[in-house]
Amino acid sequence: MRNARLAMLAFVSRITGFVAACARNALARFVFGLAAALALAALAGFFIFRPDPRDDLRAADRLFAAGRYHDALNQYALLSAQSGEARPALRLGMVRAVRGEYDLAERALRRAMQLGLNQTDYNMALLYLGHSLLGRNQAALGLDSWRLVEGCGSPPCPYDGVRQLVQAEAALARGEYAVAEGGYERALAQPLPTDWQGLARYRQALLLAARDPTAALRTVQAALPTSPPADPLLAPLLPDTGSDAAQLMTILQAEATQRPQMLGQYYLDRNLFGLAEAQFAQVAPGSSEALAASAYAAYTRWRAGDRQRGLERLEALVQAHPQERRARTLLALAYLSQDDAEAARSQLEALSPADADTHLAWANWYVTQRDYVGAADEYRRALERAAPAERGRYALLVARFHLNTSYEICSFGLPAAEMARRTLPDDADVLTTLAASHYQCGEFAAAAETARAALARSPNAPDASFYLGAALTQLGDQQAARLALVRAADLAPASDWRVRAELALAQMP
Repeated sequence: MRNARLAMLAFVSRITGFVAACARNALARFVFGLAAALALAALAGFFIFRPDPRDDLRAADRLFAAGRYHDALNQYALLSAQSGEARPALRLGMVRAVRGEYDLAERALRRAMQLGLNQTDYNMALLYLGHSLLGRNQAALGLDSWRLVEGCGSPPCPYDGVRQLVQAEAALARGEYAVAEGGYERALAQPLPTDWQGLARYRQALLLAARDPTAALRTVQAALPTSPPADPLLAPLLPDTGSDAAQLMTILQAEATQRPQMLGQYYLDRNLFGLAEAQFAQVAPGSSEALAASAYAAYTRWRAGDRQRGLERLEALVQAHPQERRARTLLALAYLSQDDAEAARSQLEALSPADADTHLAWANWYVTQRDYVGAADEYRRALERAAPAERGRYALLVARFHLNTSYEICSFGLPAAEMARRTLPDDADVLTTLAASHYQCGEFAAAAETARAALARSPNAPDASFYLGAALTQLGDQQAARLALVRAADLAPASDWRVRAELALAQMP
């Protein structure tokens, strides 16, 4: 760069000297002025448009903000290696954290902090460092990192609300519901961007629903206030709650007699065991759902880690009500999870006559014994006995079993996936499973077509994008395949789909 600058200065000097020698008459003076102006303009352009390393970092930041983490990683890694400066190392740590590469993320983030960051970037590093440490199951260190995030002298402070919110999320995961609720309230008192406000408001309603469903419904329905623009570099730290808020609203609008059981199931599905058990306990003792609620309450206790007490409650319930099928099924699942196959078998044998769900339970039993022939038979029996309205869902379960175990995919799995599509033609999960089955059976054109149909209904499905890319690779369309595989990696950067997609990319010619 220095040699180029010297050459430009020499060029300007030569032109100026030449024209000055001719400056004895008016024409020469005119030529001199024009040449000097052109030379100065060229010199200014040289300095204005010369390459700036910050431009490269800003370009990589735009990739990151757009969710193009695969390409951003390559750019950040190159810039970090070339410059040895703090900010590229920070960005490298951030993108690795998003990709679930927590060890590498921690290393890059700590290096950036050692190299020296301004206060804003240091807070960003602490937020991503805490995320990485929690991802490595080092919760105490992660929370300590978040506590170090400093506020600013005068509000609004860009990271205060985000810090409060991620701390509340960690408290919610630990089952510290009062702590979490206070954290969401403090987060909403800060100038949070709209998406972050929406998450905090939904979480407030989620916790409030356990004691005041009417107030929870008002909370989730309330309009969000005007907020500052979101920092796109913080967006990956925002958890994806999908359609959770809409589902919660549906439950809150249900009949009061049905709500505790529905809300208990909702909490159980999200591993909020304390809230789930409390809801099951609210089901009226004389109602038709009372026994099922008692069974799910005991199973929730078992899932929460109190294995002995939960198992004892399930066993007592089965002994008192031997015809309660759900209690026996949950008890069998608990036994299976504890590798007590014989105890599970005895419970399943008592479920007579067998219905579709019983055959599914038997299928799980055979899978734990690695007896895929027996499991496949039970899955087919479950499909045969399923109600017509549920046949599509059961066919999907059958297809997924064959896909996941690689057992007789083309003989039984693919026909089951096709049956599921006939019943549920617009279901993205069904279409993706069918695309995967086509691919595994070497039907690459059909796989690509079905994967595109799945993406048309669920554009952010990483599995559908992966199978599209894999099929296109086999069909020879390398450019389109690469785009689909990179998109699969970006859509689920901290998942096996990213690993599989990048492995497929590495194997492309």
